[in-house]
Amino acid sequence: MASKSYDYFDKFVQQMSLCKKAAQQLMNLIEDYNEITAKADEIHATEHEADNLLHEILRELNRSFITPIDREDIISIVHELDDITDSIEDVANLFDVLSITQVRPEALEMVKLILIGCEMLYNAVVEFAHFKSSKKINDYIINVNKAEEDGDRLHRSVIKAIFQNETEPVAIMKWKELFDAMETVLDDCEDVADLLDGLIIKNS
Repeated sequence: MASKSYDYFDKFVQQMSLCKKAAQQLMNLIEDYNEITAKADEIHATEHEADNLLHEILRELNRSFITPIDREDIISIVHELDDITDSIEDVANLFDVLSITQVRPEALEMVKLILIGCEMLYNAVVEFAHFKSSKKINDYIINVNKAEEDGDRLHRSVIKAIFQNETEPVAIMKWKELFDAMETVLDDCEDVADLLDGLIIKNS
């Protein structure tokens, strides 16, 4: 039988804390661009920790008779939160396996938006435990969406510049794949924000 003290909302926060940690590790990788394989391995360790937490939550859910919100909604939240750490790891791995030797300034700007998106989403997830009375959660959700919109504009701009100005086909391929992967992280953050927004309406 599941523990009555198991706090799903706290587990969401723990998951999002790992997302934020991975985003900060990615920022460290970009800002101090050396020992890329070792830094990608650190992000992998964070992603592995997130996977273990996901499996723990799902095991507990399988034993639970009563949950604070619908079971399928808990499943959606934990899987979509896990997607964020997976996507951040994908970005780190691409910097490694594509043997990127120098970071474009737009990549730093994109990772800054990823970090902002994760920080705002972390705040939203913290507030989600008391969403019926929270005065802040809607603003945090809006800020996650803004980070995604800013990332989308930056993505379009840099891809256009790469195709206009880059003459080396391999470099075009590498940077397009990288910026697509970075945009995916922001899309994943927005997916969680939109899910929380819908659940607030559903459960109010």
